[in-house]
Amino acid sequence: MPIGSLHRSALCACACLLSSVLSAQAQQKPFYLHEGDTVVFFGDSITEQRYYTQWVELYTATRFPHMQVQFFNEGFGGDRVSGGAAGPIDQRLSRDVFPDKPTVVTIMLGMNDGSYTHLTPEIESRYTQGYEHILSSIRQALPKARITLFGPSPYDDFTRPEKFPGGYNATLTHFSDLNRDLARKYDATFTDLNAPFVAAIKKGITLNPLATQLFLPDRVHPEPWAHWFMADAILKGWNAPSIVSSVTINAAKASVTDTQNAQVTNLSGDSTSVTWTELDGALPLPFDDANAGAHFLHQLIELENDLNRQPLIVTGLKPGTYSLTIDKQLAGTFTDAEFAKGINLAMLSTPMKGQAYTVEWNIRDRDETHFVRMRMFVAQNKTGVSAEPGATNLTQFERLQQKLIYEAAQPKPHNFIIKAAPMPPVTAQ
Repeated sequence: MPIGSLHRSALCACACLLSSVLSAQAQQKPFYLHEGDTVVFFGDSITEQRYYTQWVELYTATRFPHMQVQFFNEGFGGDRVSGGAAGPIDQRLSRDVFPDKPTVVTIMLGMNDGSYTHLTPEIESRYTQGYEHILSSIRQALPKARITLFGPSPYDDFTRPEKFPGGYNATLTHFSDLNRDLARKYDATFTDLNAPFVAAIKKGITLNPLATQLFLPDRVHPEPWAHWFMADAILKGWNAPSIVSSVTINAAKASVTDTQNAQVTNLSGDSTSVTWTELDGALPLPFDDANAGAHFLHQLIELENDLNRQPLIVTGLKPGTYSLTIDKQLAGTFTDAEFAKGINLAMLSTPMKGQAYTVEWNIRDRDETHFVRMRMFVAQNKTGVSAEPGATNLTQFERLQQKLIYEAAQPKPHNFIIKAAPMPPVTAQ
């Protein structure tokens, strides 16, 4: 395969950029989530889709595999600040939030509260008063809980004409401003999910208008990959570190120059080949770069730079072309200059990424179990039949699945080999 045709995008811009990133990491505030946290995502159908919530959990489990964090998605379609089909708000909170004893509660409401029409003083008053009731109830029941308010995701007035002058998203951005004020009042954290999403939509329109329209096919509910616009904003708001791990090696001296969140042992070699064993403290996010939606996503936001840096820098190699194998699996072929600038392993097909896919599948399975358990409790209100026996069994199963998530997330040592790559045969003309 010609040089550079295999994962050319995996190259870091330059070593100085890596240095600035590492410096920023050292000065960064601690990650918002802590060991032993229980997180409840509360919201309407956009939360119930269970995508941005799974992406946040996937990042947490792969980036902090030794930090046990439990996540519960308590989104229900049609919900407003007053509640909805799953019950009035006080019942929703007492049944779906408080029993989990969360240490962190996130709230995303508003899409349905504006009634998809012009904002009126009555609508604003109901929204503000209802939101304050939610916050005061949480503060009373869970006085130590950390709360994050999300500015609601957008209504698509951008790839299609507005249904009325000013558009419905203007109502949602106003709700976002109200949420910011409420966060200050109730000592909560605020993250705007509307503005970053809208910025990505507007950029997408300039690149591919039709594909951009598919991000919100019904104007309200994002497609799965579009939930990364929100997950990215949430994680950045929670001070999520971008570095998975970082290793710098001088091949000529067979020495380790620098590491971050990684241990290098059994290093040997010279300026023509080098081998070592590496144990990283985290796993990369398992983005499928062959997926068309993911490829377009990376054109719209700096997802790799924000959340998924795993730089490998190798200096001191003689001029030439070299293969990189990890556990006997070819990860890519690069020149000495490319290795010296740095390669982002997170963008390659590696055993570490394969392991991260397993974590993702386990999260999805556990989340589906919780979805069924929650619906059993909601259905109890309509059937009059207690959901407790079946729900108890599902709870035990859910706990087992939670255990499997973190078992799968534990990093493993891997054998790295860099050696001269054979030149492709020359075909006679």
